[in-house]
Amino acid sequence: MDYYSRSQLPILSFDTAPEALEREEIRRILCEKPCNIVFVEVCGKLYGIVSRGDVSRAKRAGKERIPINRSYSFIVGKQFMAAREIFRGKKTIQEIPVIDREGRLMGMCSRTDDLLYLEYLEYSNPWESNRYIRPYLEQLKRVLFVRAPQGDTRREKIIDQWIREFTKCGVHCELIDFAELPGRQDAKATILIVDEETNKGGYFVTEALDGSVYRSDYVHTFRTYERFMSDPSYDELIQKMADFGIKVYNLYYSEDENTEGRRRLWNGMRQWLEQPEARNVNPHVTPSSAQGFYGELNKGTYAAEVGKLYFGMEASSVYTRMKDIQSRYLNIVNGERVTIGQPAEADRTIWFFGPCITIGGFVEDQYTIESILQKKINEAGFSFKVVNCGCHGTPYQEIIRITSTPMKPGDIIVVFVDNRPIAGTESVDMTEILDKNNAPVEWLLDTPAHCNHKVNMLYANELYERMQREGVLSAEVQQTEHPVMLTRDLAVNSLYLDLCFNSFHPKKGQTVGGIGMHGNPFTRGHRYLIETASKMVDWLICQIIEDEPGAFSFAERFAMAVEGTRDLPNVRIVAGGPFQATRNVFQEYFLRVEPADMRESATVDTLIFAENIAKRLGITYRFLGDEKHNPKMQFFNELVKEILPHYGIHVVEIPRLQAGDRPISASSARDAAAVGDRETLLQYVPETTLPFMIGGGEQ
Repeated sequence: MDYYSRSQLPILSFDTAPEALEREEIRRILCEKPCNIVFVEVCGKLYGIVSRGDVSRAKRAGKERIPINRSYSFIVGKQFMAAREIFRGKKTIQEIPVIDREGRLMGMCSRTDDLLYLEYLEYSNPWESNRYIRPYLEQLKRVLFVRAPQGDTRREKIIDQWIREFTKCGVHCELIDFAELPGRQDAKATILIVDEETNKGGYFVTEALDGSVYRSDYVHTFRTYERFMSDPSYDELIQKMADFGIKVYNLYYSEDENTEGRRRLWNGMRQWLEQPEARNVNPHVTPSSAQGFYGELNKGTYAAEVGKLYFGMEASSVYTRMKDIQSRYLNIVNGERVTIGQPAEADRTIWFFGPCITIGGFVEDQYTIESILQKKINEAGFSFKVVNCGCHGTPYQEIIRITSTPMKPGDIIVVFVDNRPIAGTESVDMTEILDKNNAPVEWLLDTPAHCNHKVNMLYANELYERMQREGVLSAEVQQTEHPVMLTRDLAVNSLYLDLCFNSFHPKKGQTVGGIGMHGNPFTRGHRYLIETASKMVDWLICQIIEDEPGAFSFAERFAMAVEGTRDLPNVRIVAGGPFQATRNVFQEYFLRVEPADMRESATVDTLIFAENIAKRLGITYRFLGDEKHNPKMQFFNELVKEILPHYGIHVVEIPRLQAGDRPISASSARDAAAVGDRETLLQYVPETTLPFMIGGGEQ
């Protein structure tokens, strides 16, 4: 969660209460101060709001003026814990107005916290710590940066920093106004918008108001582009799979129009996007396209149900998984879409990863590529299980999901990760398949990855024929007794250490210690643990868990830890990465289980620290907080004490700091903040944590 002051918000003020707003009024204020909502004041007090959804609904109803929403959630004063409870309870709410006791607008709490993340990203200096960024930038030609709203110093400072770093690498950087954004979306240059809140404003202006399509494939936020700049690590990992006896097929689609068939397809997809109804429901099947898309299947409510399947997702910056669902046409179990005909046991596995086309976004279970391929494999008598691990996410999240999946030699993976050929893989061009088979354009929506069941059949047939032709289905392979994360060493280095520690080089003879913590929120106890440990080593690396199961986001917890330790010069606060205490490798950490039931996952987590992180960084001390009050964490501490000494790592357990006669805990701090008890809260947290919990200034 992040907080935006009144001066940063789009506000329309009136002397008398209006019933509705003109579109141009909304567009004008959004172009000045991009946001997901517009605030309406009457006589100096908050009267109502207008969101992108309000504009879209008015547009569908044929209304020229947009009604003002008078029913909305808000908080009085900067009681941030109350805002968090609203966000946790109502997933559709993205912003919450903050008013004073007289009803005047003070600011806004936003569910997204990109801006906060970016401010503290500079603490870890990714331009030097990430070995992939500069080589990536040196290949770029031109980037358009969307200018910060006038007077918005938070955004201006970050944009200036990024432009300086890009310019150092020879990238031509151009600043454009937000109002120029709809007309500058093309493939000639990357467009960067500083944060997600501004990005939502881009959607608001281009889709809800202008009626055009917002090209999110050309427009990126700084946070998502930070991961794109690490693309070379994905290539290394994908190519390395072959070294472990795993065949990789890489799906992508080319956008060239060098044949008549390709020109026909791309012209048809562009025309589909130009339909008014397509703009409103994109990327779902429209009523007018349903018959051509589903053909003989389009009976009754079929298109309405299958053409708009909803895929829920559990996600954080380092973890993604589809939410389970059971229904007539869509079934997801343990995060995997059901593959029809999948055998209970098989010698080998074909794993599918990626969004849309691999998930099967517009078809029922039996018509996904996976189900069609499974049927062909069963009929041919091969012992394979086809598993649909499809999930929406960034390329970074997808590659983490791939490298966190237990595979074995002889397995096959099919990926649709970054929509481009990847060296060392069998790249499969979906546009080429459509052209070769003279596929009707009615079978597609806006891209070759958004298609119907008949196109899925073409893709599945192509994959099967290639696997047969290359002999990978019948090849003999060496079996392993226990599946493991085969690329673990490479993944931890490429997706974590190379991104965070490329510039970390302790001097010879210096001792390095390590701590892992959640910090939900950062308390005096955390401060005591870090300060005590820092006196025993030359360098102390404190890893903040990136997975986000608690009240505070990773960005907030990272910021609190940085602020709470700025006076300790030998302490380095870092992200914990995707393979330390995350659901990728340690699912039980987040579940209510008996301590003994988490031994296997806890062991893997500890071994990753010992064999990869500690070895690379020269860590010889691991510090633990006393967890005698928590049986689960005490079990983990005992396991760490058992394993790490075998790797030459000294384990030091530090007693928990007390507040009076009670040990300090994060839960006690959250309870005090929830009722606004500043005096009690200060017993549990340092002054630097207070602004994140109850705010500062006027209450």
